Amino acid sequence: MRRPFVAAYLGLLAIFAAAAVTGGALLFRDLSSGDPIDAVANRNAYDVLGWELRHFPQKWLYKLATAFDAGKSQAEEDALIRRYFELAADLRVLERDSNDADALAEARRERDAIENDIEEVLERRISDFLRDEELVMNPPLFSNIDLFFPPLDFELDRPPKVLAVSPRDHIELDRSYLLAPGLEPETVAAVESETEEVGVSALVVNTGGVATYPSVIPELDPYRDVVETAIHEWLHQYLAFYPLGRNYFRGGETRTLNETVANLAGDELADLFVERYGSPSPPPSPPTGTPSDFDFRAAMRTVRLRVEELLAQGQVEEAERLMGEKRDAFEEQGFYIRRINQAYFAFFGSYADTPSSIDPIGPKLQRLRDRAGSVTGFVRLARALTSEADLDRLLAEAQPSPAAPPLAASAYATGRPDTPAAPIPARRSRLPNPKAGSPLPRTRRTSSPCHPAPPSPGSAAPAGADSPECGTGAASPAPALSAQ
Repeated sequence: MRRPFVAAYLGLLAIFAAAAVTGGALLFRDLSSGDPIDAVANRNAYDVLGWELRHFPQKWLYKLATAFDAGKSQAEEDALIRRYFELAADLRVLERDSNDADALAEARRERDAIENDIEEVLERRISDFLRDEELVMNPPLFSNIDLFFPPLDFELDRPPKVLAVSPRDHIELDRSYLLAPGLEPETVAAVESETEEVGVSALVVNTGGVATYPSVIPELDPYRDVVETAIHEWLHQYLAFYPLGRNYFRGGETRTLNETVANLAGDELADLFVERYGSPSPPPSPPTGTPSDFDFRAAMRTVRLRVEELLAQGQVEEAERLMGEKRDAFEEQGFYIRRINQAYFAFFGSYADTPSSIDPIGPKLQRLRDRAGSVTGFVRLARALTSEADLDRLLAEAQPSPAAPPLAASAYATGRPDTPAAPIPARRSRLPNPKAGSPLPRTRRTSSPCHPAPPSPGSAAPAGADSPECGTGAASPAPALSAQ
């Protein structure tokens, strides 16, 4: 009796994947509108459909080919994980600093040889973890079968960049485009310059993952970042079956709610996962020297508020001068951000838990998390939200008190998941493109400084240099692998 249900489940998965491919084909089609910004983006566009057609069949063919293998012991898996992330760390250094082409090629060859195995191990472990956290759902007709849905599937690869566009006289994400990864610094500068010739603010940013299906996860990221991004992207796919995800493309409040829920829950779930499975590398050393009193979060928020004031007064050039000065001041404090402009705040401001946002949704969602009792309870409560008004009503169910009880999973969190009304553009994309309808990938939030030091003149901006989140606190120690 089980076989027909499994076959039907696989059919449902195929429909899910086809929806992702169809969404990519429709949303990331060539924008041949004659618009000059579209033209700039098209010359450097990321081929989402081509990526899906290459990687989705490859991933599932690998799964089928290894379905009857005996598998590795946990100790063997741990050793494989350690080796992969050692190679990733070596490659980050070699690609940035080394002229040793042979060493670089050998490290890439060894990394590529174990990539599929690493993806399979991490996908299974994260899936087991999410199942234990009771976050997965059984699709209709499959409630009596222990099947994981939506399946967690990712590819370690180079994620695309994003071109974000905002008006100069106010901060608003007017458009956004996925661009090819690996653009040279000269190309990035040219894209921004050509875009700004039409009188807008533009910024090309690195991304930390995209919720295509499979999701794109940066191939050289550290272990904990890979785990967080994989969970974050999966949360977007999970939420696509509930009002919060189904209404993502309405933009505005719903998009900010969706991204901030994925940020908060993904960060906490990644910490819990590392506590359970351990980490392949020791925690970072505590910072040396005299601790700095500089508060990046407070400073960035102050800049954002002042820029908003200046723009409201029509002082566009003054606001742009201030942003340039503050970028230099942040660098002197050890926080490197390549550019700060209106597009920077428009893009990162949709993540309401980051320093560049002044959106009250961030603190409100944090209060919801605090009252929910658990991260799973938080996601279940939040998944039915579609507006800030919904969030306000939910918070009103429990008045603040010194010991506020956890919120019950009321009508906001109960009931069957909603069926998506349109093909799922399954992506952990951050911000949709209002002009083309294309959602954008997130730039991963990180608790480390933007970059410890500026790159040498003429060199590329370091990976993660456009991260919106900076801090100086040392990470808490994680157990070694095999700590389960």
